[in-house]
Amino acid sequence: MVLIIDEAHTYFRDHKGSDKETKQLAALAAQNARLVEELVKMGRSVGILVILATQKSTGDAIPTFIRDVCPVGLSFAQKTTDAAVAALGDDIRDWPDASPTLLQEPAYVGVAVMKTNGQKGFTRLRTPYVAEDDSARIAARTAHLTADPADLLTAQLPGLDLTKTDPDEDSMTPLAA
Repeated sequence: MVLIIDEAHTYFRDHKGSDKETKQLAALAAQNARLVEELVKMGRSVGILVILATQKSTGDAIPTFIRDVCPVGLSFAQKTTDAAVAALGDDIRDWPDASPTLLQEPAYVGVAVMKTNGQKGFTRLRTPYVAEDDSARIAARTAHLTADPADLLTAQLPGLDLTKTDPDEDSMTPLAA
C-alpha cells in the first residue's frame, strides 16, 4: 500500500494561541505527527510505504522526528543549500555535483536528486513529462485502485469512531478486542 500525504506540511502546522479552537487544532496536529511517525517507522514492515510531499521539507514544515526516519529523500530543484539539506540531509554538502541547487535550468525540469538508506552518494532521476490530457485519462482509468484510509479502517474495525479526536475517548476500544 502506498500512502501519499500531499502538502504534508498542512497537517503538522504549529498552532499558537489559547482559545479552544486553536488548542484543538494544535492537539490534532500533534496527533497527526504521532500517527505519521508511527506509519513511517513501522509501516514498511507491514507493506505500507509513506510518501510525504511538500514544497519545502524544512523542520518547521515536516517535524524532524518524522523527516529523519524517512528511508528515501527526494528533491527537485532548490534555490538554497539549506533547502537541499532540509530535503536530503547534511550529506548533500559532501556531494556538491549532485546538489538540487544545480537543477535551475529548463533542461532540468522533471529532474530530482534522491538519497536512499544504505546507498553511498546521491542519484539523479528524471520523471517523464505527462500531458494533462494523459494524466486525466490515467487517473480516470485507475481511480478504482484508490481507497480512503478511513473507509479501510472502518471496514476492518467495525465500531471504530474516527470522528473522535481525543485518544482517551472510547474510540480505540475495538482495537483492544
